[in-house]
Amino acid sequence: MTTTTTEATKAGSTAIRGKIIEAEVKVSVDATKPLPLACALYAIESADGIWLCGYYGANRSVFDNLPQKGAEVDETRLGIAFHIRRLVPREEYQSASWEEFKKANLLTYGGHKE
Repeated sequence: MTTTTTEATKAGSTAIRGKIIEAEVKVSVDATKPLPLACALYAIESADGIWLCGYYGANRSVFDNLPQKGAEVDETRLGIAFHIRRLVPREEYQSASWEEFKKANLLTYGGHKE
């Protein structure tokens, strides 16, 4: 899988806008941690291609408001910041791209889980 990341994206100045075509949202808890951990992974179809994005956080106020598959998103109005952003050219995106991204980036208490 070939991926590209623009310098503007690295600097955080490019806001992602588009439709969520894949989503994986998990909230995990651990009795030894004071707060639960939310992990939300998204494949967002935009004019630039397919953005693979990830959000991680322990802010309970956003758990019920994390966007779901099919939602139109504008990162400037989303209320969360993506910690991971990877642009995949539309012609190179496949379901295997999404599965690899999930496997590498889905975090829960206790480590990576699928």
